[in-house]
Amino acid sequence: MADRIRRLPGAVLRNCLLLAVEFGAIWLLRGPEGLWVPVLLAVFVAGAAVPHGTDAEFVARTAVALTAVGVAVLGGITWDRHVLHDRGREEVAVVAQRTMVEDGPTTSPSLRLRTEAGRDLPGPVTVDLAVGARLTVTVDPGGPAWSPGGRPDRPLWQVAGTGALLLIQAALLLRISLRRSRG
Repeated sequence: MADRIRRLPGAVLRNCLLLAVEFGAIWLLRGPEGLWVPVLLAVFVAGAAVPHGTDAEFVARTAVALTAVGVAVLGGITWDRHVLHDRGREEVAVVAQRTMVEDGPTTSPSLRLRTEAGRDLPGPVTVDLAVGARLTVTVDPGGPAWSPGGRPDRPLWQVAGTGALLLIQAALLLRISLRRSRG
């Protein structure tokens, strides 16, 4: 028992470090044009490195890293939907540019939108509309988040999913940190 109590501060520190990395990633992934690949790669590396100093092997480290990436992705989606639900403003956007994107043998349309207020909306839209067409979008007046259509509902399922992943992650790190060494 004394051995587990001695390992407890390390478990708490590991959880706090990973939570800080995930929060930073969620903040960087706001909106549709976040730096997804480098940010999620950094989260994966941090998640795999957090169990350093324990007897965690490849599978345990990978499980922690993948859970951390899941928290960052689902947390970013949840944050954007929550912001749009709370303070999103419905506006009319106009299709400013239409291009065709090749994806192997198929091509699909990609649209760039501009609101009537003059704000360019980052990130391509994959619906097929002509240049000059209008559609309703919900924008965050104070940030980069936006989505086609009206204001989204409360992100209850996304919040529940993010919370479940956080509990799984905490349990994994606690188990890894408090486990007796094999030596």
